[in-house]
Amino acid sequence: MNQREIDEWREKNRNKGFRFLIRDDIEEIIKEEHIDRNRFHEFSKTTYEEIIKKFFYAFSDRKNYSASQISPPNHLMHFRPELQAEIIDNFFRTYNWSEYLKAIKNAVPDFEKKLFLILCEGWVYEGYIDEMINVLSNVTYIKDFYIVSNKFDWFIAVNDMEDYAAIYK
Repeated sequence: MNQREIDEWREKNRNKGFRFLIRDDIEEIIKEEHIDRNRFHEFSKTTYEEIIKKFFYAFSDRKNYSASQISPPNHLMHFRPELQAEIIDNFFRTYNWSEYLKAIKNAVPDFEKKLFLILCEGWVYEGYIDEMINVLSNVTYIKDFYIVSNKFDWFIAVNDMEDYAAIYK
């Protein structure tokens, strides 16, 4: 999506907060793409914060950054230095969102297990990688997000500012 299309989308939906626009957009994609909610869905509204906390405590550099930075928008990629990181791809290599997402999908170690999708806007989704990539490929505009194993032993970080994806273990 180019900047003009993003600006038009924002103008059309300016009365809603951006955080809720992303959530509404994903809900529409789930409906339009007929995605089985057993395979991809928004995580429980009453317990999603537990997933964000687990993510924070499993991977964050708590020694140098406080728990007050626990929300995904404030996290700013402050991960434990001892984590092994491997770059998956860089969006600027092809400028092709579909190809970029395919590279991310191919890097997922637990292809057949449910995963968490944590958006920087604070929403948490649970589902399988095929459905997750389907949603991500259709969302109007997305910034940073994390694809996290259900055991919290690895995650993929996708950073909008630097336009790269990396897997951390």
